[in-house]
Amino acid sequence: MAASEEKSRNLKHVRVYDRLYRLIQEGVYPPGSQLPSEPDLAARMGVSRMTLRRALSLLIDDGLVQNVRGKGNFIRPQENLSNSGKHGLETLCHPVYSCCAEKPDSVEMEFRLEPPSDPILESLKQRSAAVVIADRWYKFHGRPVAYSLSILPIEAVSRLEIDLNRPEELKLFLESTVYEQAAGSSLHLTVSNAGNFSAQKYTLSKQNAFLLIQENLYGKEGVILAVNKHFIPLELFQARIYT
Repeated sequence: MAASEEKSRNLKHVRVYDRLYRLIQEGVYPPGSQLPSEPDLAARMGVSRMTLRRALSLLIDDGLVQNVRGKGNFIRPQENLSNSGKHGLETLCHPVYSCCAEKPDSVEMEFRLEPPSDPILESLKQRSAAVVIADRWYKFHGRPVAYSLSILPIEAVSRLEIDLNRPEELKLFLESTVYEQAAGSSLHLTVSNAGNFSAQKYTLSKQNAFLLIQENLYGKEGVILAVNKHFIPLELFQARIYT
């Protein structure tokens, strides 16, 4: 096979990518719509399914298309990246809202008060008489898409005057207030397969692969306000850093 023919064949998926990109931008496939099935779309493009899948993988990498296992390929809503109000991992903000492709529209929370174990004390880097442990399940249109486990020393809860008899106060603190009051944070990102059994109540990902964001939030005095573990399915994870 001539080198030019081989190069042309190898670039075929790029040409399909370009065509689909234009169709998406022109609104032929609007945000939220489902693409035709892969056999149908491959036939329309005049290419093999392998070539189509390569083109789709590029569109997925670009954040234009989402593959939902067992359902098909869908066009993602597009963000205006020039908007100065956007926040990414460079700011003190809730990682689930900045890194989950399907933005949660509801949060379910349960919490408990218990004596701290040695591993918890190690994570807090301080002594504590008791800790509040909160489970939060994030949902998009009723479907769980992320999970967070939060640990707060009871001393911080008392100092910040969070009334545990009013769970909404605790939820508001964990969802937003702590990010307004914290003087700094540290993030550690790893890949984990522990998301589903950590979440317990719901299955978050059939692929059982997660991005785990371990987050420590510090007060002005350098004392930890909260330790969080955020589990986001890898198929839903996306991160941006604005500079």
